[in-house]
Amino acid sequence: MNSIALAMVLLSGGWRTDTLTFRDGSRAALVVPNPPGSLDPAQARKWKAPLVVWLHGGIGADDPAKGLRAAVGFAPWADSGGFALLAPSAWPASPWWSASALERVEAQIRIAQKTQGVDSRSLVLAGVSDGGAGALWMAQRLRGVPELHLRAVAVWSANPSVLISRGASFDPVSLGGMPVRWTAGGRDRLYSFPEVAAWWELLRRSGVDLESHYNPGADHDLSQHQEDMGKFPAWRRRFAR
Repeated sequence: MNSIALAMVLLSGGWRTDTLTFRDGSRAALVVPNPPGSLDPAQARKWKAPLVVWLHGGIGADDPAKGLRAAVGFAPWADSGGFALLAPSAWPASPWWSASALERVEAQIRIAQKTQGVDSRSLVLAGVSDGGAGALWMAQRLRGVPELHLRAVAVWSANPSVLISRGASFDPVSLGGMPVRWTAGGRDRLYSFPEVAAWWELLRRSGVDLESHYNPGADHDLSQHQEDMGKFPAWRRRFAR
């Protein structure tokens, strides 16, 4: 835990943003919404937001600080959805499905869960593209750490075949009983929908509590899933402690 430095808090509209720097030099952003204005001071001091960890896509960019830019775009989503957002970074030498990334993200989760205003007993992993595959991979391992309280996983434009092709293991049975929300596009130029649908069927047969969403007109572009992403906060609230 001492390997992470926490930067000065910056006030930004309805939330505050912290920067976490890991010992490998990578940086993550932690966005924590301010308490609702309808609360009295005593209630506001006790208010806590559940934590969502967002794993970005496009790790080929080789940017150990990419999570910071991801957080800029997703901070309003977190604020309006009433959840805190941790946005770590990954790059080719430390992809989401590596031991180094797992160590880094777990350490950052523990720091986030001890931060004022964050509910330490409600964690959801989420991600897009490479980050979606990474969220599924990490969920296999983090669900075995009871003090992290992993409740569910949500992914967009993801394909676990990426994990297999890069030598990482993925066994849907290890996610048996886990709620997973998975959105795919019918025109995804990277991941054909029939292949993704085959993974959906395998997860269901493995006992995963899968909620699948199909957007027939969407390409491999998160901006084409904005309506679907707007439904995420209500889905996440189902797994509050």
